[in-house]
Amino acid sequence: MEPPSPDSIGAVDSVRAGDIRGRLHDLAEALRPEVARARTIGELEGLFRSGRVPDPLPDGFLSGRLLATTTWAPLDGLFRRLASLWMPWQGKAFDPSSKTGVNRFTPDVRVPMRLMWPGYAPIRSDGERVEAFLFRNRVAPGAADPDLQVLKIDYDLEANPSLVIRRILDELVQIADGVYLGKVLLRSVGSFRRIGFFSLTS
Repeated sequence: MEPPSPDSIGAVDSVRAGDIRGRLHDLAEALRPEVARARTIGELEGLFRSGRVPDPLPDGFLSGRLLATTTWAPLDGLFRRLASLWMPWQGKAFDPSSKTGVNRFTPDVRVPMRLMWPGYAPIRSDGERVEAFLFRNRVAPGAADPDLQVLKIDYDLEANPSLVIRRILDELVQIADGVYLGKVLLRSVGSFRRIGFFSLTS
């Protein structure tokens, strides 16, 4: 067997160097905040699109986690830093018989909530937890995904504050047993715009 010629070795080295340069470029690009953000949002969108209507419908308390906000990159970064320091939202409690539910918070949310919505009284507020922002549920096509059936979590109720809360529509799909992915939408000028993602787990 003849040894490889210097020309063939040089060709292999050239290809390898090109691959390595390409990979280094990809790695450097992945470290850019806007690239990582776009990739993460894209993966969350893909997961949401792969989901289905929860079956059975959620019943009782589900632990929640804010996964990402999708407003404007610098603002999303600020939200992420604040959420790492203080996140009072704990999840949602569902009552499938009445097709309603509430959000659950830690007790330290009371003062900020009173400042933000001075005329609003939470449904429950004691030393253990705060329950607020009543919602109603229905199964329907997604506002941003009309070809996908979702569980809508609708806050447009008279009992809720008109500032922000009544403009929010959460949409929920099940992506695994006991695991749900939610999309947060904000109504603006008659249409809904996605502003974040959250998860719920039983």
